[in-house]
Amino acid sequence: MTIHFTKGDIIRGSKTNIDESYHPIVYFEEQDGVFFLGGMITHSKAFGNIALDDSHFEQKIDNNIKTSYFVKNYLIKKQEWAPFVKIGKLSISGIEFITENLENTTPEIWENYLTK
Repeated sequence: MTIHFTKGDIIRGSKTNIDESYHPIVYFEEQDGVFFLGGMITHSKAFGNIALDDSHFEQKIDNNIKTSYFVKNYLIKKQEWAPFVKIGKLSISGIEFITENLENTTPEIWENYLTK
């Protein structure tokens, strides 16, 4: 379960195949015992992903010099990818920035989002 995480925690699951917890996940909130609401961080600027800067992180996820981006949609993540570990944290301004950019999006399971 992910209930012990707080909004803005950046986590990684133990199942890291491309259709699982491959990319770092921004935790937002619990949905139920099967899913939680999250976001995805990547180094890809494709597909309308939105750039983050250092001020958006309280604790960065890696030392990669490439820019980090987030996918511009709330994503429904699966509890079955547990256990999850915290690997970073967004700053307050980072949480606000992402939340503002995700307004008016409909949460989707990643596999469904990919097929749009």
